[in-house]
Amino acid sequence: MKPIFLIKNTEVRYTIKVRKGTRGIRISVSPDLSVVVIKPRNISDSYVQNLVETKTDWILEQIENLKKRPKKLLAHFSIKDYQLYKQDASDIALERCLYFNQFYNFKIKSIKIRNQKTRWGSCSSSGELSFNYKIFFLPPDLRDYIIVHELAHLKEMNHGAKFWALVSLQIPDYKRRMQDIRLY
Repeated sequence: MKPIFLIKNTEVRYTIKVRKGTRGIRISVSPDLSVVVIKPRNISDSYVQNLVETKTDWILEQIENLKKRPKKLLAHFSIKDYQLYKQDASDIALERCLYFNQFYNFKIKSIKIRNQKTRWGSCSSSGELSFNYKIFFLPPDLRDYIIVHELAHLKEMNHGAKFWALVSLQIPDYKRRMQDIRLY
C-alpha cells in the first residue's frame, strides 16, 4: 500500500522509489498528478514521510499547476500518438524554420521530430534541430517561439545576452512567451 499524507483534508498517495547511486531525496509530481519520492537506500521511510509532510505546500502548488495545464498536450504521450502526429509536427517545424530562417539565414543541417518527455526542442553543434512532436498542439505564437529559440542556438549555443538579442529580433515578446510555454 502506498503511503498517504493529507493536504487540506485531501488524501494524497505517494510512491517511494529507492535508486542506487542517489545521494539525496527528490520529490516530483507527474503530469498524471501522482507524487513520487526517490531516495537512497540509507534513508528511512519515516524520514521520507516527515519530509513529504513539510513539503505539502510545494506539492499542492505543483498539483494545482498541473491541473491548469491544457489537457490536450498531457493526453498525447503514447507511441501511437507520436506516430499519428509526427508528420504534422514535421510539416509545421519545417515550414516555420524556413520562414524564420529567411531572416536569420543560418545553416540548418537537418530538422527532426522526436517524442521527448521534458524538452520542446534542441539544437546540436552540428546544426541539427530537433523538436518535440507535441509542438503540433501548441498555439502558433508559442510554437514560433520554440522554433526561433532553437534557430538562435545555431549562432549562439548558450542563453547569454547575444542569444536573447537574436531571439528578440523575431520574437520581441519572448519573455511573455517563455512564461506561457510553462503552462504546457
